[in-house]
Amino acid sequence: MKRSIIFAAIALIALPAFGSEADDYYKKGMDAVAEGDVAAARTAFTKTLRLKPDHAYARYQLGKLSENKGDLISKRRSIQLAAIKLPSVSMDKVTLSEALEALDHLVTEEAKQTDPKITFSPNFMIRDPKNELGEREVSLQLKNVPAKVALDYLLEQAGGIARFDEHATVIRPAPQSASR
Repeated sequence: MKRSIIFAAIALIALPAFGSEADDYYKKGMDAVAEGDVAAARTAFTKTLRLKPDHAYARYQLGKLSENKGDLISKRRSIQLAAIKLPSVSMDKVTLSEALEALDHLVTEEAKQTDPKITFSPNFMIRDPKNELGEREVSLQLKNVPAKVALDYLLEQAGGIARFDEHATVIRPAPQSASR
């Protein structure tokens, strides 16, 4: 009888620990969602459900991952571009195509220097049915700026917008109301 009471007490004491660990994994999953890291989020929510199968929020978020995968991947690429700080960007009266090519090179090299394991490259691609956007002239002189800020300034000058896809950053003309 005493043994069963001891085991029951141990089980009751351990239950909150499992709930707490499950909640920790859930929080890690939500952090991964905020960073756009689909794989890490899926892993964290799956671990949450292994520890606490009735965790409704984890089950819901796991279901939403597939639905929001494209948006999360876009968010991750945008965050990665914003995290790379360029020591200097200097362009004077070059076409947007040339500026994007130079920015791609600067970002790729800076990512390698920051962390050799990183293989991030923005892979800029211009989609313009009229073939005018890439020929617009831009100039930029900046120091110690995130790469996303440099891209935003270039696109503002040229009248373009960026969409972050899984493997590329697609540059398109801005809608008429937002262009210059």
